[in-house]
Amino acid sequence: MKADIMPIDTPRGVQDLSPREAISLRYIAGVVEEVYKRFGFAPLETPAVESMSVLNAKAYGEDSTNEIFVLSDEQTGLRYDFTVPLARYVASNKDIAFPFKRYQIGTIWRKDEPQRMRNREFFQADVDIVGSTEPSSDAEVIAANAMALEELGMNEYTVLLNDRKLLDLVLAYFKVSKEQMPEAIRAIDKLQKLGSVEVAKLLASEAGIGRKSAEELLGFVEQQGDSGELLDKVSAGVDGAKEEVERMRNLLALLSEYKLKGRIVVDLSLARGLAYYTGFVWEFAVFDEGKRLPSVCGGGRYDNLIGVYSGKQVPATGSSLGISRVFYLLGQKKTGASTYAKVFIAYIGDQNGAYAVNAATMLRGNGVYTDINTTGRNLSKQLEYASSLGIGRVLIIGDKEREANKVRLRDMSSGTEELISLQEAIEKLK
Repeated sequence: MKADIMPIDTPRGVQDLSPREAISLRYIAGVVEEVYKRFGFAPLETPAVESMSVLNAKAYGEDSTNEIFVLSDEQTGLRYDFTVPLARYVASNKDIAFPFKRYQIGTIWRKDEPQRMRNREFFQADVDIVGSTEPSSDAEVIAANAMALEELGMNEYTVLLNDRKLLDLVLAYFKVSKEQMPEAIRAIDKLQKLGSVEVAKLLASEAGIGRKSAEELLGFVEQQGDSGELLDKVSAGVDGAKEEVERMRNLLALLSEYKLKGRIVVDLSLARGLAYYTGFVWEFAVFDEGKRLPSVCGGGRYDNLIGVYSGKQVPATGSSLGISRVFYLLGQKKTGASTYAKVFIAYIGDQNGAYAVNAATMLRGNGVYTDINTTGRNLSKQLEYASSLGIGRVLIIGDKEREANKVRLRDMSSGTEELISLQEAIEKLK
C-alpha cells in the first residue's frame, strides 16, 4: 500500500518562478532600479510586516483595508504597499533632509481575488518625493517610471492624468455632497472594470446620486479629446476650477520637456481608489490587440498621509510600477537563459577535476560567471546540459588539455572549438 502523498499545490494567488523566469524578473527590476538611481532616488528598505495600527490608520479606505493579510497575532499584517510604510518611516525620523527622494523594490501582498495580471503576492517598484508641493516633483516620479518602461522597450504606453482636487470640483458641480464624494470616487474608479451603466447604478445606490445626475456626471468625465480642449471646458464650466486647471497645464508642460515616448493625456474619469490621494493622480495604460490591460504603473500626490502618523502635514508624491505586470507582458524576451553562468566547464575523468576547479576559480576571480560539472556524466551529456541552460560557451578539459596546460573553448552556437591557454580564455570571456 502506497504511503499518502502530501499535496504540493501552491496557495491561490501566488506562483513559483523557474530560474529562467526569475532571471527575467530580476533583469526587469534591475533595469528599473538603474533608472531610479539615474534620477537621484536613494534606496529605502522597510519591513514586510507592519503594525495593524499603522495599516489601519485611515490610509487606504475600507475596501482596501479588507485586503490586508492580517497575521495570527492580529496586531500585525503584511504590507499592502510601500507608501504607508514610507509615511510611517518619515513620521518617525525627524532628521530627514527634504526633499526626500526614495525608491523601494520588493514584494507586496494583497488579499484580492486572483485574476489575469493580478496575484495576491507580487513584485513592485516605488519612487516617491517627500517634502515638495511643486508639480516638478510629480513630473519627476512620472518621468522616472516612463523612462524605466522605455529602457525595457515598452514605448507604446499612455499616461492618463487627472487631479483629485479637480475631480472633487467636478463632483460638486454635479451636486455631489462632500459626504458622498468618497463613495462617488470609489464608484468612478471602477469604470474600466464595470463600464458606465453599472457605475451609474453604483453612484445611485451607494453614493446617493440620482440616476440622471449620475449619467450626466459620467458623460462629463468620460469626454475624450485633446487635453488642452478638455481643460478649457473644465475651466470655463466648473466653478473654482481655473487654479487646478493651470496646475495641470503646468504639469503637462513640464512632462513635455522629458521627451517621453508615450502619450500623455488628461482623463477626467481617472479616480485612483485609494483614500490617501489628494492631488494629481495618474496611471500608465498599455494595450493588447486594442484592449486596455490593467495598468502597469500608477500613483499620485498624497499630501495628508504622513500627517496621519506625525500630526504634521508633509507634502508627498509617488508612483508604483508593477514589476510582476511588466514581467507578465515581456515574459522571457529579455534574457531567455536559465542561469547567470556565461561559461560551463566540462571535464572528463576524475584526474582532471582539480585542474577544472582551478580554472573555474580563476574565471570567477576575474568576474566571469562560471558553472562547472559536478556529476559523473560523459562529455556529450555535459554539453547537452550546458545547452539546456542556454550557456553559450563551454571549456572542455581532458587529459590532453591538462597536460598541455590549456583548455578547449567551444562556442555552443557554431560548434567551433579552439585550444588556448586559460588566460586567453579569460580575456575572451570577460
